Amino acid sequence: MQNLHKGLLVLLTFLISIPCFSQKVDFDRVVTPSEMGTRNFNEYLVQLAWVNSPENEALDFEKNLREFEFKAEKKDWMDDIRFSVNLNENNLNRDTIFIIPGTDPSGVNQTNLFPIFNLNASISLGTFTNRKNKLGIAEQRVKIAEANINQKKLNVRMEMLKRYENYLMFEEILKTVIQAEENANQALLLITDLFKADKATFEEYNSASTSYNTAVEKRIKASTELKIAQYLVEEMIGISLDEAKRMRK
Repeated sequence: MQNLHKGLLVLLTFLISIPCFSQKVDFDRVVTPSEMGTRNFNEYLVQLAWVNSPENEALDFEKNLREFEFKAEKKDWMDDIRFSVNLNENNLNRDTIFIIPGTDPSGVNQTNLFPIFNLNASISLGTFTNRKNKLGIAEQRVKIAEANINQKKLNVRMEMLKRYENYLMFEEILKTVIQAEENANQALLLITDLFKADKATFEEYNSASTSYNTAVEKRIKASTELKIAQYLVEEMIGISLDEAKRMRK
């Protein structure tokens, strides 16, 4: 028994010592890229909601801008390099020396005008000391832009799916309400015939009429709620829901 306890203790210690790694989110599955197909109509709506939003497009532009800034920062150190070339003016303006045949050239009075030019280069030491920090700042801005896009993808997906589920819910509610209205109408027609034949009381006829009117009111309300739910979906996808269904087929 003591050995069993020791074995369990060792196993427990081993399990606790195992590092826990969080699952990295694949944001291409949160919002499927436009060049890729989608698994179902819900995912297709999420894709449309992302692609057809000017606000989301602005986030992509912001990311591109930060990437351009980062690339420019990588080459920015070259702006601090200074080159200068100094030409020897005397070398350019000196007279041409003519050598008479048969004479000794060494006897001619010549001036040593070297060097013809000087080349100088300089760079600020601060360029190298601050370069790492500047690159780090530019790189973090790119990462922030990417994080903003990923967070927006999560928000768009949640909002789009929520709106579409509401639409489907109101669609089913309307079907139920329409069926209830038809039943109430049939009951009213039956009670009306019975009332005309003095086989139903006025209270029964009035009750059936009230039930039918209530059912009509509920159908109108449910139809309106369905329309609003549809408009909320279309607000995000940028096209009509019927058009989206045709495009998906």
